[in-house]
Amino acid sequence: MQVLAIALLVPFLAVAPLRLFMPATAKAHGIPAPVQVGISFSPLRAAYLGLDYQTAFKRLEALHFRVIRLSTYWDQVDREGYGQLDWMMAEARKSHQPVALTVGMKALGWPEFFIPASVTPVNGLHQGQDVASDSSFRVAALSFVSDTVLRYRDNSALVAWQVENEPFNRAGPQRLWIDAEFLRDEIASVRQLDRHHRPVIVNAFSHFNLVFDQASARQGFDFRQWLGFDADSAERDGLSVLGRGDVLGLDVYTAIGYQFLGQNHLSHADGDWPDRLARVLDLAHKQGKQAWITEAQAEPWESSDLNYANPKSTSPQAIRGIFENLKDAGFTTVLFWGSEYWLWQADHGDTRWIETIKTILHDESRAPAMALAA
Repeated sequence: MQVLAIALLVPFLAVAPLRLFMPATAKAHGIPAPVQVGISFSPLRAAYLGLDYQTAFKRLEALHFRVIRLSTYWDQVDREGYGQLDWMMAEARKSHQPVALTVGMKALGWPEFFIPASVTPVNGLHQGQDVASDSSFRVAALSFVSDTVLRYRDNSALVAWQVENEPFNRAGPQRLWIDAEFLRDEIASVRQLDRHHRPVIVNAFSHFNLVFDQASARQGFDFRQWLGFDADSAERDGLSVLGRGDVLGLDVYTAIGYQFLGQNHLSHADGDWPDRLARVLDLAHKQGKQAWITEAQAEPWESSDLNYANPKSTSPQAIRGIFENLKDAGFTTVLFWGSEYWLWQADHGDTRWIETIKTILHDESRAPAMALAA
């Protein structure tokens, strides 16, 4: 079977305002602050692995993550309505499970852009296009964002809105992206409609290595960066559209499998990735903004589905190592990517993945809970 994690390779080779708890790091005293540990969950990814999404969601709720990140899938809503997301949001409210909800045309999982055929621009979408360049499409996308915010804004489980998913990184088989002007319009719509004034998250696929960074950048090849000069980045673009108290999300992967000339290869992140993330965290704090790890690699990113059960790109031990590096860098909110994979592995007799996460949750149990809306 083709694995969702593998498919992600294509784009690279292509009232008072609600405030989340933002603990000050104790790193200066030699003791990193406890981490609020969360996850992302996608019913689509769960179904792909043969899991019932309701059962899977309840299994994850039982672990008491500080936050679960969910997505609104525009094409699915266009076909079927909000029923699936309604169930998860109602379940989260009942169990007091904090949720961060992604709204917009991009969502969690391949191909990231989930655009209904009914609203696709007349001339279609073209390779490398800024998808917001069509005025009628912008109107439809903003309407979808507004409908979603109005539907869930009074759900007490909701602690933050993520607007789009990696908007400044190219994604999907056509390597599409979203410009900053339209993203600001979406954020303004969310702020206007959400009377609880929840924080906004904008995330980015963070630094991996020079080749992969250039492949995913919205501006394409940047000769300045190859020469060693500072260049625009998705992280800086994200900070530029956020306000004080908002959240820059960083998606962190340390090993990626890919195919080249019919051969399987494994590429590793530059060794300085924790130091670079620490600098981004410091920049966010200087601007009065938060920085979370919205995706920390905790499932394989393989070049072949034959390696999915016994991956080469990560392991339970590697998950622990990534987490410790992120904690040492000063991050106090870390969401792992791969929750559906851990359940799938456990159901097939390998409990090491889920047990590793349980151990991390236990070790970080002193971290405060997320603030819920009144």
